[in-house]
Amino acid sequence: MADNTLAAPAAARPNVLRMLAPTLRDIAVPLAAYYALHAAGYSDFIALLAGALFSGAVVLVGVIRARKIDALAALILAGFAFGIGSSMISGDARMIIVRDSVTTAAIGLAFLISVLLGKPLTYVAARKGLAGAPERLAQLDHKFRTNPVVRRLLNRIALMWGVGLMGESALRVVLVYRLPIHTMTWLSSVLMISVTAVMVIITVRTVKRVRRIEPTAEPVYAAMHE
Repeated sequence: MADNTLAAPAAARPNVLRMLAPTLRDIAVPLAAYYALHAAGYSDFIALLAGALFSGAVVLVGVIRARKIDALAALILAGFAFGIGSSMISGDARMIIVRDSVTTAAIGLAFLISVLLGKPLTYVAARKGLAGAPERLAQLDHKFRTNPVVRRLLNRIALMWGVGLMGESALRVVLVYRLPIHTMTWLSSVLMISVTAVMVIITVRTVKRVRRIEPTAEPVYAAMHE
């Protein structure tokens, strides 16, 4: 990116890419399947259904290989089940697109609830990022318990993700019933990628700015680089 003030530091870029990788995968697989099958003459319903089934299978294989299922994977699989089940019952191909919005809204709601509970998901994610560095992890835990700057930072970022994800989800639900299916198939993905990328950039910039002003935010910054 030309403007360096908007770019993540070089050391943080692999982490940003890692954050976006699952989203890109979940978008690319059904999108490619849809257009391939649609070009072969299949209906919107069949093309979207096949893409959703294939994408769900990719997530399921990952769970089987890891021999465990985390909350995000469970939520994604539940979203696939909702979209496929509701579309099969109603015969409405749009429900397959809506399932992405349902999953996104659920994640956004989880962010907001975590703020209300005083344990923002951003803190949980930061702890996971420092799992291989016990000293930094202990420092993060200590700062979160004792330093209001660190707590405000993590809560503010979690609040942004919650509002952003729920807003993007609501917009896609409205658009899916106002625009043609073939348009929303790609536009839904564009909206998801764009909003996620913007929030990742804002998150990186916010942590960098707070770290410059308040060195006690260093554990959060370190978690983004692990």
